[in-house]
Amino acid sequence: MMLEKTMVLELVIRIVIWCVQLIIEIIYIPIFFLRLFKTPKKCPPIKNDLLLIRASELARRIRKNQISSVAVVQAYISRINEVNSLINAVIENRFPEALEDARRADDIVLHSGLNEEQLSEKYPLLGVPITIKGSIAVAGLNHGAGRVDYQEKAKRDAVAVQKAKEAGAVVLLISNIPELCLNWETTNKLIGTTANPYNTTRTPGGSSGGEASLLACGASLMGIGSDICGSVRLPAHFCGVWGHKPTPYVISTVGHRPDGLNKKRWCNYFTFGPMTRYATDLRLLLSTIAEPNMKSMLELHQSVDVKKIKLYYIQDLNCFHAKNFNKNVVTAFEKVVAHFDVVCQLECTKVTIPLMRNCAQLCFLSLLDVGKLNGMCEGEQIFEIFKFLTGQSKQAFNTVSLYMLRSVVPTVLSKFMKQVSRNLDKLRDDFIKILGDDGVFILPSHCSEAPYHNNVYRTVFDTAYLTIFNALGFPATNCPVMFSPDGLPVGIQVVAAPNLDRLTLCVAEEIERAFGGWKFT
Repeated sequence: MMLEKTMVLELVIRIVIWCVQLIIEIIYIPIFFLRLFKTPKKCPPIKNDLLLIRASELARRIRKNQISSVAVVQAYISRINEVNSLINAVIENRFPEALEDARRADDIVLHSGLNEEQLSEKYPLLGVPITIKGSIAVAGLNHGAGRVDYQEKAKRDAVAVQKAKEAGAVVLLISNIPELCLNWETTNKLIGTTANPYNTTRTPGGSSGGEASLLACGASLMGIGSDICGSVRLPAHFCGVWGHKPTPYVISTVGHRPDGLNKKRWCNYFTFGPMTRYATDLRLLLSTIAEPNMKSMLELHQSVDVKKIKLYYIQDLNCFHAKNFNKNVVTAFEKVVAHFDVVCQLECTKVTIPLMRNCAQLCFLSLLDVGKLNGMCEGEQIFEIFKFLTGQSKQAFNTVSLYMLRSVVPTVLSKFMKQVSRNLDKLRDDFIKILGDDGVFILPSHCSEAPYHNNVYRTVFDTAYLTIFNALGFPATNCPVMFSPDGLPVGIQVVAAPNLDRLTLCVAEEIERAFGGWKFT
């Protein structure tokens, strides 16, 4: 009897999802015609060679006094000013303060009395510019999480930002986000919509879309994002950069808005994550901002022989509740598998994980049950819904929609939620048994390259490829592989068992070596 009820509920959920997708398709019709009148643009090419140096190499040259931090920071400020009118990726900058920080970094090199090795140990990011996602606190800058009706300034840095600053990094700005990070399209009523630098009619994704857009066009070198529904990896995929969702609790999430009131449940799903233009810089930034107890557990600097890593993938790519992968995504996926068939001692192994067919239902329903969030007017949900329906709300559609879903779903499906939890536990066990301590799982990050603005609403359930690993608590890294015929980046993601982030980072570095990684010409 219980099994029959579960099957009926699953059928109802599938019907509801189908109806939602149909409604979205109908709503999208006028948007489709409007986009026909927009002219695509691309950010201008990078001309300053300082913008093409990896963070690790840049830090080394600054420590050796071969390059001044001031010159580097000024180069990035100039590039940001050059491209931001096209991509609209900056909420607020701190350029004067950043130049002062750069001068202090140069002064440390000249007058601290520390040799290069000592500087490297104490200040691994000395003088290196960094940008921060707009939902993460940077002292003195906007901390309203993209809300037009909440313009508070951060009183102190988020813990991860503080660690980056203590390591010598120079914070340039906070980047654009959707309101309260509740969208895969980076848009809000505060500053508007962020564009993809490869084609401004395309989305950079969300919610770390401002970071990804800046990184992609050479206006940032590394950044700190956050990820609960693929919010680091999706923008990284759409913009052709590297993004890593760590194992939960590796990086402190103190200083983020919104934040979960039930800390344990929230932090099981939600993480901060490094975003970079170069794969090797992921490890550098992650080790810098990771919590000390987690850093020792991850053993990020332990040597990993990529030839001995076991790679797994699903044979039937279209097994999820989502649209089919397009040919560019399939090509990128097959290229990576073919490469590692040659590189690794064992051929990549095809596997079947039946529960992954239900990954959309499992991850999204479990996330709706994650608990209340601060900064969301939880006590005024019904009133805010009414205001939105009457055109008086200052909050975005996605925020109000979440109010409605969270008011209904956990209550109506309370019994089914227990089954969701059991299925997630079973899926987690299935993955861990396959991966062990020396395996990674390869799968696409999304069904396509960057879509047109607002098109992500039509493929909202396709982000399940990403979100399921938030629900499972596994580390995952987006890796750019190639470009589509239209000049848009296409990538894949690499997943490992908890606390084995070093495996996904090792594979990412090999993918960069084999396929070239980030490019912007």
